[in-house]
Formats: sequence, structure tokens, C-alpha cells
Amino acid sequence: MANNHTVEVNGAQRALGDPDFQEKFVRVIERLAEWEEALGDLPTAIAFGKELVQDRESMRYLLTSASDEIPLRVDRDTLVALAEILNALPTLVELMRPLLQFAEFAKAVLEDRASVEYLFASLTSEIESMQRRMEEARIIAREAGRVAAEDRTPVTVWSLLRLLKEPIVQKGLRYAKAFVQVAQDRAGAPTLNQL
Repeated sequence: MANNHTVEVNGAQRALGDPDFQEKFVRVIERLAEWEEALGDLPTAIAFGKELVQDRESMRYLLTSASDEIPLRVDRDTLVALAEILNALPTLVELMRPLLQFAEFAKAVLEDRASVEYLFASLTSEIESMQRRMEEARIIAREAGRVAAEDRTPVTVWSLLRLLKEPIVQKGLRYAKAFVQVAQDRAGAPTLNQL
């Protein structure tokens, strides 16, 4: 499992450092800004569409004149679906606004080459740091497994008491205690204050 994770991390590092990947990422963000421009007049179009759907005579005229020119078959189900889409558009626009604001911000950041380089350098640094910690943990676990397999001395109560005094064991136990207390607080369960 650790090897698969290392492969994924290495792949992410390569992608972050790849100028082609960075360029494609910038193009995606730039396209989001185009969507905002396209959606700018959408409330007016929605209002017009609602009025048009509610005006039966206009709809009848539109359908009869368009039936000769447009090779689509427009029936009642199509109109009902269109009306549902038009009614849902204001909600969709409201949902899109935060995304479009984020797109503007991301576009501004990505247009600044120094910010892009800093962002990718930071991500690469974090990935490398995490990779080093995982490698160190894997080496310690492997060495501990080897030592445990070779050690045939019995574990006594006195050796357990001495082990409990070790600083690294104390740190781990304090973490476990804090974890239990926080989990109980978040769950609303009664806390164990004597721990």
C-alpha cells in the first residue's frame, strides 16, 4: 500500500512540475471566466423565457412558424421539460456565482507566473515532506519488526512499567487520551475526566 502511495505522490510531483500541465490548468481556469461572461445576461433571458412559455398564443405562433424551419419535433413533453429548465435556471445561476467568483480569483492568480511557481513549489515541498515522513515510518516499522522477531525475552510487568515511563510512549498515550476526550466532546458523550 505504501508503494502505491509513493507512486501516486511521485506522479503528482511530476505533473505539478510539468509546464504543459500548468498551462492546461491555466486554460481551464480561463474558460471558467468565459462561462461567467456567457451567464451575465442569463437573468434577463430567463425572465423572457418564462414570459414566452406563459403566453400561449406566442408559443403557438412560435411552434407553427418554427416547425417548418426547424427539423425538431416539439411536443408537450419537450415544452414541459423546457419550462422546468427555465424555472430551474435562477437556482443554477445562484449556484454558479461562487464558482465564477472563484474562477476570477484563480485566473488572476494563475496569470501571475510568480504565484503559479510559488503554488507549485509549495505543493511539491509538502509532497516531498510527506514522502520523507512516510519513508521514515516505513523504515522504523521494518526495523522494529526485525528486532521483535529476534527478541525472545519474556515481557514482564516490570518491563511494562519501565516502558510506560519512556518519553515516546508517554507522548503517544497523551495523544490517545486527548483523541478520546475530543471525540467524546464532539459526540456529546459524557467525558472521562479521570483519564
